[in-house]
Amino acid sequence: MDLTGDAVVVGCISPGCDVLRVAYINKGFTRLFGYAPEDLRGRSFEEVGELQTTLRLYDAIAGEETGCAQNLSTQSQFTRADGTQFWASISFLTTGDNPEEDRYICATYREISALKDAEAKATRSRARLMAALDAYPSPFAIYDKDDCLIVWNDAYSRSMTDDPAALYVGMHRTEAARIAIEGGKIVQAIGKEKEWASLEHQEADVAKPVQDLELAGDIHHRLLRSRAKNGDLVMLRIDTTELVRQRRALEAVQERLVSAINAYPDPFAIYDASHNLVVWNPAYARSVTDTPEKLRTGTNLKDLLRQAAYCGRIPAARGREEEWLQAYYSPHLLDRSVEDFEFADGQHFRIVRSKTKNGEYVVLRLNITEVVNQRRAVERYTKKLERANEEISHIAGHDALTGLGNRRHLSHRFQQLAESRCRQGGEIAMLHIDLDRFKQINDTMGHAAGDHVLLETANRIRNEVEPQDVIARIGGDEFVVLLRFETGSTRPFQLATTLLKELQMPVYFEGKECRFGASIGVAETPLSEVDKLLTNSDIALYKAKRAGRGRLGFFDRSDLQDILKRKTMADDILRAIEQDEFVPYYQPQIDAETGHVAGVEVLARWQHPQKGIVLPEAFLAIATDLNITASIDELIFEKAMKDCEGVLPRMPSCPSLSFNVSASRVRENSINDIRARVSGYSGKICFELLETMFVEEEDDAFLFQLDRLRDIGITIEIDDFGSGNASVVALQRIAPDRLKIDGRLIAQVTESDSGLRLVRSIVEIGLALEMGVTAEGVETREQAAVLADLGCDRLQGFLFAKPMPFEDLLSFFARDASTGFAGN
Repeated sequence: MDLTGDAVVVGCISPGCDVLRVAYINKGFTRLFGYAPEDLRGRSFEEVGELQTTLRLYDAIAGEETGCAQNLSTQSQFTRADGTQFWASISFLTTGDNPEEDRYICATYREISALKDAEAKATRSRARLMAALDAYPSPFAIYDKDDCLIVWNDAYSRSMTDDPAALYVGMHRTEAARIAIEGGKIVQAIGKEKEWASLEHQEADVAKPVQDLELAGDIHHRLLRSRAKNGDLVMLRIDTTELVRQRRALEAVQERLVSAINAYPDPFAIYDASHNLVVWNPAYARSVTDTPEKLRTGTNLKDLLRQAAYCGRIPAARGREEEWLQAYYSPHLLDRSVEDFEFADGQHFRIVRSKTKNGEYVVLRLNITEVVNQRRAVERYTKKLERANEEISHIAGHDALTGLGNRRHLSHRFQQLAESRCRQGGEIAMLHIDLDRFKQINDTMGHAAGDHVLLETANRIRNEVEPQDVIARIGGDEFVVLLRFETGSTRPFQLATTLLKELQMPVYFEGKECRFGASIGVAETPLSEVDKLLTNSDIALYKAKRAGRGRLGFFDRSDLQDILKRKTMADDILRAIEQDEFVPYYQPQIDAETGHVAGVEVLARWQHPQKGIVLPEAFLAIATDLNITASIDELIFEKAMKDCEGVLPRMPSCPSLSFNVSASRVRENSINDIRARVSGYSGKICFELLETMFVEEEDDAFLFQLDRLRDIGITIEIDDFGSGNASVVALQRIAPDRLKIDGRLIAQVTESDSGLRLVRSIVEIGLALEMGVTAEGVETREQAAVLADLGCDRLQGFLFAKPMPFEDLLSFFARDASTGFAGN
């Protein structure tokens, strides 16, 4: 018995004794109940609680029956030695019926707790299902594959009989139908009970997947039948009473309309979208043919006009019927809304045509032309005003390109959400979305591509938000999502994360890939005050852009002051661009051999109304974040060219002009504007680009733009060479005209041998690649002498001149025929 996994206990009743004592337990019993053999062996079943239960179960099911090898079983709940309870099935085997010999009772236990739990769960599920079915208002029933009733709800009982007890499990479908028919529940069967109850009728009905039934009290149901995979017949009735009544009302209206049309004294007709006759009144038939009774549905308008012409109904067509028909008829004839027409017998009609929403044409001829014409004109004008008012209201609150709300719409909906929050609680979040690299797409691929990106962005946002959320486009590439959420919910973060991922996916326009991204700022109540959500989400957006674009930024009061300060600076920079406050400053570049001015570097300065002259270090990083460095470059370029065009070319040696430009400026598709400016200056124009730019921007499109700049006479210089990671291979590919050594390296040429060797190597690279070499940041004569000796052909730095306004530059040229520095 130890080989079985079941628990086994054997009790023994000795001769002359009525007490059942434990003779044996196996290991399975010890595992199941927790008792060791020595704890129970020899003890009376009555002494141990679970054995006492076992004995009573045996007595209950054995009854008065006795005999050998009886096999009895039942189920019960038991308790282990540690107090935990479980369910088990128990079976008994008894041996021996001789009172002079030992009699044995063997009990075998098998745990069925999991089975009992499953049964309980199934019972609860069935109870819930039946409760749900009973709560369902429409009749529902299931018959098994033999068409015997197994499940139904209360609504089904009421629809079949006044006595719910008349339905029972196992009732055949035909019997249930007979009860409903004889009880008068199906109006169509009244007076035809025998026919409806017949097997043929029943089998014909059950084959119909859909059947409409009329019940007592003018109640109408649509009965839906379907067979499950196991053969069960599922029957569901849908209450169609209201639909049936509406259909009757519609039919009555249509009948009245047809009667009214026929009674109308003036000609009236309706043509379908293919210009075939659908409806007409007797007056219309008489007006086009001598045999109105022969007019048929489907007659084409052109054929009808031909018939009218040959019948003499149209004076203008007499004697030239086909010629008139070809000249008068066109596929767009019915699109003419109003037409004055002369018919036979001197009658004049105004034909009024209108196109319905389903594409049909209504044609009406009026004798009382002026009165009807005035009324219709007023109606048309009123409808036009209504549509115009709707369009104006929509335009006033929505963006014309994307169809999203604008700032006005956002303000209106924001007020509604704020009021709802006061009444119902919860929180409000605002997601401020700004597209990254959108301006680059606009500039390089055109505004059509930009518009396509904006439309795709709007659609992607729509696909991720809930219907109750508010989306608005509040700027060129700025979008806002406004949403309510439960306190403690992470939905704003989840939505922002999803949108960030979706907006990183490329868009294709005319077969070309447009890559862009987005930065998103999030502000939520209660951390942010409700009335400052938009401002604070804008601050969070700015915070995200500072972190490197393509990021999420969350409003946090701890860094509010710093962000507000940078935000104020950003707004001030944008204002400065509008107010034209950025001005060029000029720093001469000296020819290392002659000591004369060889060129001038044009630098950007901000002429602030309160702070005075502001250096680029104070605003360049923020301008880069705002993606407006190209605009500043353009302003400086325009002003410098205007300053220099009429003055510097008159000098004996016209100096070259060097401009610091950003990658976005190079990528701009404004070559024609640059060419127009460059053509007015007789000296060289140079564009200085940072060394790091070549590492980041070395793609075919960027190199193509550089070639276009060279084509219009602009030379390319690498600024701050030695500060980045540009390789010699990159230099050969880009082929700049000049290297400009970083000023931090220049200071080392007189301080250490290693610094001198490093600068010598850079100069030799430039000379080997046939490039000019400029040393900037020269502050001492010793540095100037060493650099000239190394091969630098231009020198620039405070030793010669600081950056200055244009007036001071002219004075510098006037007094300085030579700097006093003698080169090689």
